[in-house]
Amino acid sequence: MAKIKMSSVDTAWLRMDSTTNLMMIVGVMVFDTPLDVARFKALLEGRLLPYARFKQYVVDDGMAAHWVDDEKFDLDAHLHRVRLPGAGGERELQAMVADLASERLDKGKPLWQMHLVENYQGGSALISRIHHCIADGIALIGVLLNMTDEDPNAADTPRDIPRPKIKKFAAANNAGGGLEAVLQALGPIGAQIQAGLGPAAGALAPVAGMAQQVFDKLGPLKAPIESAMDEGMRMGTKVVAKYSRWVDDPTQAVDTAKIAAGFAQELAYLATMPTDTATRLKGKTGTVKCVAWSEPLDLVRVKDVGYVLGCSVNDVLLASVAGAIRSYIISKGDSVESGALLRAFVPVNLRPKGKEYKLGNQFGLVGLELPIGEANPIARVFEVRKRMNALKTGYQAVVSMALLGVLGYVPKAVQRQALGLLSDKGTAVMTNVPGPANPLYLAGSKIVQNMFWVPQSGNVGIGVSILSYAGGVQFGLITDRKLCPDPENIISNFSVEFDKLMTSLMWLENGFVGADASAFDNMLTTGAEAMAEATIEAVAAPVRAVKKAIASKRKSAKS
Repeated sequence: MAKIKMSSVDTAWLRMDSTTNLMMIVGVMVFDTPLDVARFKALLEGRLLPYARFKQYVVDDGMAAHWVDDEKFDLDAHLHRVRLPGAGGERELQAMVADLASERLDKGKPLWQMHLVENYQGGSALISRIHHCIADGIALIGVLLNMTDEDPNAADTPRDIPRPKIKKFAAANNAGGGLEAVLQALGPIGAQIQAGLGPAAGALAPVAGMAQQVFDKLGPLKAPIESAMDEGMRMGTKVVAKYSRWVDDPTQAVDTAKIAAGFAQELAYLATMPTDTATRLKGKTGTVKCVAWSEPLDLVRVKDVGYVLGCSVNDVLLASVAGAIRSYIISKGDSVESGALLRAFVPVNLRPKGKEYKLGNQFGLVGLELPIGEANPIARVFEVRKRMNALKTGYQAVVSMALLGVLGYVPKAVQRQALGLLSDKGTAVMTNVPGPANPLYLAGSKIVQNMFWVPQSGNVGIGVSILSYAGGVQFGLITDRKLCPDPENIISNFSVEFDKLMTSLMWLENGFVGADASAFDNMLTTGAEAMAEATIEAVAAPVRAVKKAIASKRKSAKS
């Protein structure tokens, strides 16, 4: 019987289940025709089960967790054929997904389950639940799509999966001091950097000293994080691997020391960052979930808007999400201050290129502060872009992955304390994953909608999913019913907010746009002509600046 030790990061996700939030990735595929059950089971056998994790259960003795082969594995225990009640429409499917998202997986079996809904709108739907300890969302999307084909008539042949090469990492005390010296630099940081860098220490001392001060604020978490940081450092940055060549190139020592100080600062920031703005979406979670999703948004339109504004597709979509949440809160009669921010934890893929097939968890989290206080759609896009760019230059994703690695080693009590440091300071978890550009088929049936949600931890009660597929962008929302019993009212605002952005761009080119939030809201309700007379002088400068940028981009495109 094979018994393989689970990685510390995956162990952290295994133990993160709580009464109110289960660590499952939930996916839904909708098909235009009924799925052929026999063909689908053959695909599961030939394309999913070759991944060993899907035929292994977990044994956790409190000290360590292990994957163990399930010698009594039965596919029928994981694939359930069900029918929706009543009309068998979208509302009934969403209710079933919400119920399953609140139901624990059987830990005596491999931690995944599928429900094939056989009566959905003339076709069928597939609800998948997979525990996060098996893999993260990026890997699981790849695994599930591995069962599909671009040709509906393609043969259901089994597929080999890439086998990872086993590598032995160098010992921590290799030439030049290895990782151990870098880890020691985290505490006490200043002394170790001075000892290792000699003349360079003078320039780095202020940075190191400041990092040490904020690092000390971690309190009871400081010791376990210092003792186990090597795994996160090893996985999270290639630069640290160059440490053994410090003797040959002293400048590499300076770069690595800066990274060590940067790591400590980012870690301390995660522990001490202020909470986001209090809204009705933030609070103590319950045990019941609600689910909703939208009709796909045309991806070409999103790309066009991003091109005109000089922003990424991601910036445009996240700004629309911020606008939808803002509109929902206001519709409930709550006020939203101009500086209000909603922090969403966004997963960042840390897999090396070409290693997407590997199961397990290899991602970090960054805390994106969505500007829900900004009513002007154009200003909101620019603000999102600024905040995303700032996150891209830091180590927050890598540090959060290192922290998860640490949590796989420490007692559950410390783990819960660490998770509380993060979850209480955010409101949502948000994923944005690029999917296939062309339609896909599973067992001959066309996938017309594809969506998934990653779990929320602690008291985070909102999960937003953005997935591009076959020329469209699918928005999905999963919420805690105590905090948001009607997620469909947020979902319905996504396309509305995007249309506001399109409308504002058209008015922008004609000189009719508000420079501030109140002016823009007024414009949307009173019309362009009335707005032009009231605000043209106040907005002349920003209008000219943006029109100039638009003209410049068009000129560059023609040339």
